[in-house]
Amino acid sequence: MTIPRQKSGVQLSPPQNIYFSKILNSVGNDPLVQVNPLRQVSSNRFLITVRVRGNRKARALATLLVLNKRIGNILIQVRILNSKGDLIRPIRRSFNRFEIARLYRIAFRTNRLFSFAVSRTLPVRAVFPVFKAKVVQFFADNLADLFRNLNEVAAFVFRDVLKQKFKNIAINFSTVQQPPEKAVR
Repeated sequence: MTIPRQKSGVQLSPPQNIYFSKILNSVGNDPLVQVNPLRQVSSNRFLITVRVRGNRKARALATLLVLNKRIGNILIQVRILNSKGDLIRPIRRSFNRFEIARLYRIAFRTNRLFSFAVSRTLPVRAVFPVFKAKVVQFFADNLADLFRNLNEVAAFVFRDVLKQKFKNIAINFSTVQQPPEKAVR
């Protein structure tokens, strides 16, 4: 008599859940932003709705966020609504780097993980949105973590959900520098 094999209890979080958690724990870490639950629209299409208080803030977020994210055969669409429930569309024009830095300040000034944004010409012209030195952690069936969490620096979570380039202007996500700790004697 053969003994039936039992299925393994190991599962991985679907990519749409990971992406939703990244938006929820980065962009959603703001008292003026509410991220609604992930909604499945069809077998391979998902919708994330972000409600934002303030039309300027909503428009800036709609311009900075990746609104259509494809992971394999899965399409994740992000839509931005204002407090009245109106769909907010991104600003469709060219920006210089100072205007892009301003968009970051408008979009994230009340976000608990955001510090500031500047434009610099180092080796290349770039905009540097700078985030606090914080870890963003959420459950993700991560088999490499004892508690199955995903743990990333805040700047890198924002990098995963925001545009990384505007025409020829690079966006370099950065972390605020912490003062050195005093030596314990």
